[in-house]
Amino acid sequence: MDENIEKIWWVFPRFKIERLITGLELPVNLAFVPEPTDNPSDPLLYVTELYGKIKAITNDWKVHNYAESLLNYEPNYEFPGTGESGLTGICVEPKSGDLFVSMIYEDGGDVKNKLVRLKSKDGSKMDSMEIILEDIPSIKAAHQIQAITIGFDGKLYVNLGEGMINPKVAQDDSDLRGKVLRMNLDGSIPEDNPDPDSSVFAKGFRNPFGARWRKSDKSLYISDNGPSYDDRIAKVEPGKNYGWPNSMRENSLFWINFPEGITALDFMQNGEFPFGYEDELFVAYFGGSYVKGPSIKGKKIVKMKLNEDGSAIKSYDIFASYIGQNAASPCGLAFGPGGLYFTDLHGEKNGQAHASSGNIYKISSVIKAEGEILVPYTKENFGKCLCPGCPTHNECMNNRDERLFCAGGKTECDLERKGCLCGECPVESEYGLTEFYYCDEGAAKK
Repeated sequence: MDENIEKIWWVFPRFKIERLITGLELPVNLAFVPEPTDNPSDPLLYVTELYGKIKAITNDWKVHNYAESLLNYEPNYEFPGTGESGLTGICVEPKSGDLFVSMIYEDGGDVKNKLVRLKSKDGSKMDSMEIILEDIPSIKAAHQIQAITIGFDGKLYVNLGEGMINPKVAQDDSDLRGKVLRMNLDGSIPEDNPDPDSSVFAKGFRNPFGARWRKSDKSLYISDNGPSYDDRIAKVEPGKNYGWPNSMRENSLFWINFPEGITALDFMQNGEFPFGYEDELFVAYFGGSYVKGPSIKGKKIVKMKLNEDGSAIKSYDIFASYIGQNAASPCGLAFGPGGLYFTDLHGEKNGQAHASSGNIYKISSVIKAEGEILVPYTKENFGKCLCPGCPTHNECMNNRDERLFCAGGKTECDLERKGCLCGECPVESEYGLTEFYYCDEGAAKK
């Protein structure tokens, strides 16, 4: 872990944060290889840099220049403003390892959106480019083509901003802006789209930055930035209208009246955190551009628990927040091997100085990471545990849903030893444990 990193980021109890990569230039989104290998030189993830570069990061955490000069214009670093657009969305096609990437480009003085497919023989450097979608009007001020995902149906889903100038296009069925598109991987229109003659899957969006699929209900969830109010998260369903420019709340799952620049999002659904966080939604709140130090607006990652059908939010917590003194703020976010990874767009240096100081961080569970744990922290063991009936178990521990201390480690709550049930606990018996007061002494180790 970086020295004094606790002075830069606060993270949720029983988690740790580490900086894996630094020196990136405005890193936006990241995408993991769906099935990474054990070969140190094979790619693990890819990162888009806003001004036209893609970095490939291999299993040995070396950084490679996958692609450069993807933009055909010179950006100007103006934040907020014309410098905050460029190369944004990215996803990895599972079968081929090809990258789908979204960006804007200039065409005879006009600004337009484009989606391309990039191919590579070894995964570390681009060999060829194929245009999948282009010639859609855009603007150099965000509200451009954004997140790209591949659904459980194998189709390509693309978030398109409404271009800011004329928000009414989000309701125009003949215009692709302000929509989520659904296409075949070659850009053609699937026959089972809501309209078989259109790639529009859903409409009424403003600036839909992030997108991710939830396994438990096989549905797509997106983030959408409001104007001076109502950033939101929506579950995207075929043929639905999500209201913009008339409303940012129509058919939305969640909205926040004071906008905080919601960017990327992902679900914990592959065991990267302990089981208690299964299916929770993690969302990056970017906040304002070049705002230094802690801020009431953005500069944090939140976690939300949804109900089973994704129609409501059951809980909301701040999971990580920036407490340093610089312009750093989370932007891209994705679960990967052993934890939650996110990009820090500006980094610890002054972004206005055009310094390459963007970072990639990883947040991982201390429960899984520290020591040789004798007792697995599993749902089954959690259910067998007698800790809630223990006289020492107090209200603070109960509010944090803490138990199974012999696996999870000592509590962060203040406690007074009032007696212990460990000797009677099925978990202690099953694993042959001999200690007491794990809530005060930490996890059982070999």
